[in-house]
Amino acid sequence: MTLRPSRSISKTKRSSIKRTGVSLLGLSLAILLTGCQTYQFDRDSVSAPTPQSYSTGTVPFTVVGDERPDWLVPESADVPEVVVTRTTEMAGAPDFDGLSFLGYMVSLTLIPYHEERPYADVYALTWQGETLLESRVNYSIDNYFSVYFPTPMMFLGSLGDEAAETAIATDYVTDYHRDNVLATIDQQRTEFEQLNPQTAEEIAAYLTGPGANSVYRPSAVLRLIDQAPETDALAYHAANSKIPGYIDLLPVRYQAWMIGPNSLRGIDLETRLAQGVNADQLLVQMLNAYPDQYVRSGYYTGMTQAHRQVLKDAGLPEGLVDRMTNEAPSNQLLAAAKTGKLRDENGNIRIPTQEELLEQLVRHDNQGKYMSPYTSDDVLAEWVNSAINANIGSTVGTGVGAAAGAYLGDKALEQVPFVGSFLGGAVGAEVGKNIGRETAISASGGWEAIRGSSDRSFDDLSSMARYLKAKYGHTGNFADAMDATRQIYPELAETLAQVR
Repeated sequence: MTLRPSRSISKTKRSSIKRTGVSLLGLSLAILLTGCQTYQFDRDSVSAPTPQSYSTGTVPFTVVGDERPDWLVPESADVPEVVVTRTTEMAGAPDFDGLSFLGYMVSLTLIPYHEERPYADVYALTWQGETLLESRVNYSIDNYFSVYFPTPMMFLGSLGDEAAETAIATDYVTDYHRDNVLATIDQQRTEFEQLNPQTAEEIAAYLTGPGANSVYRPSAVLRLIDQAPETDALAYHAANSKIPGYIDLLPVRYQAWMIGPNSLRGIDLETRLAQGVNADQLLVQMLNAYPDQYVRSGYYTGMTQAHRQVLKDAGLPEGLVDRMTNEAPSNQLLAAAKTGKLRDENGNIRIPTQEELLEQLVRHDNQGKYMSPYTSDDVLAEWVNSAINANIGSTVGTGVGAAAGAYLGDKALEQVPFVGSFLGGAVGAEVGKNIGRETAISASGGWEAIRGSSDRSFDDLSSMARYLKAKYGHTGNFADAMDATRQIYPELAETLAQVR
């Protein structure tokens, strides 16, 4: 009796061992059948002298950005900022190895195919979008591949993980970059100290010559700024403002006048106002000059409240200065500019608030072409309530008159048997709209009742749609109000759909 459990346990163990063996055999067969691919960083492929001499270096800038090497030591705390970036990129297509491919085919993939995948590790120092120095180290990663046999594993490396080998390469070539960068900076320092540009002419020659791509370029620009005369310094800075990076190193009191698109900078606005150009005209030009959303270069990028305060203190109209921003002007603001509604009750030019711009779209009387479904008390007009109570929309399909009451009259009528075919085509659609509108007007109490119960109106459908959607689009009765209003003004449906 005591032997049976023992036999059962032994049998279970044997079964488990058998299953494990089958699993291992299956895994081995899978590897053999699918083959493998390995990657290996080739240290001998690095195209740069062996690093040896540099550890740290004093530089005429501070480092900003994600890459901040501790071997770049700023010479002082108030030197310009330079961005250091590092990227890894493919340096070309993988090299096809014909001899390796021949061995791969002849051996029926027993000998793995080998190719070299070229990379470039790039270390760059940039200032105000200009590249001052670049170190490029090329290397390759070997790729071994076989379809049916795991022979690539003989070459070690990373199994199927090229990114892992790229990371190893990135770490390995860091010392090469350090030597490249510091050696180049030493060379540029010697050149800058030998030339030692002092006058504005000498500095300008350096910036367009050897200093065009040098880490000493920001230092030279600072020297040029220091050459400004005590009188008429603003004109001096304006003359040099096209030099890349010049404006960014100016003190705020001068910088404020130089930021913005040509002809609309602070210095330009002051000149044109002195020449008698109307401030309203300048504001309209500023609004229309706003760039495409993907092209902001040269606009008011970098303008701060401190800059604007400088301009206001100098006497520029506040309405113009407040518009010196990268914020896109709204459609209401553009419309207000075209109609001259950018002045307050005292005649002073100003930028209206969004609420004020919205209110400029509506008339506060019933003399407009289109009656508002909401009164000045923000409640539904009586004629809208009448239309809702008449429930015209729900009666579509019961007859010509009822069908015509739908807010898309022509489309609704087409669904009514016989009537749809009768009203087919452009003429039928227009008849359907007219019949539907007249039916809706009648159900709302007649045109005199509609106008009489309205104390606000609009001159055009675009203003009506924008105002109603912005002002009441979030309210619970908006959908019912629009259904009723579209009975009177069928074309409102399409206009509403276009409002953003």
